[in-house]
Amino acid sequence: MLLGNDEFLKALPELFSATKEVGSVSLTTKRYDYQGRAEGAKTKRKLVSDEDEAMRLLVDNLSLDETEYATLVRAVTEKRKISTLVAPVDLDEFLARYHGLLVNGVDSIKKKERLRRKKATIKRQAALKAKAKLAKQQKQQAKAAQTATASSK
Repeated sequence: MLLGNDEFLKALPELFSATKEVGSVSLTTKRYDYQGRAEGAKTKRKLVSDEDEAMRLLVDNLSLDETEYATLVRAVTEKRKISTLVAPVDLDEFLARYHGLLVNGVDSIKKKERLRRKKATIKRQAALKAKAKLAKQQKQQAKAAQTATASSK
């Protein structure tokens, strides 16, 4: 769903909060240069849809000249997709606000336990178990030796 810049920035925290416990948000940013449909699709369907024409006009209005392009920003979850086109003139202001939202959204990410630490913990626990088992065996042997000497007397 194509939204305005302000609408997109208002909807982004909602996506972060919706996926805080379960799910993820995929964010993409790329240069948007509207090329229309692929050549094969154009031959099959000669009529240009109203949506394609509207998109072309929007991109033409956002692009100031041939060297400056609009920027497409997308946020996708399993249930919802939102996107916005940012004009080259508005890009600095948009990215500053976008960065602020990303910093707030990243705070909710849980750190994954490093594999090295996990392996070290497993090795330590195994060593403690082995040590306890060895001590138990030594106690049993000592007890058996005491009973053997007591019964021989």
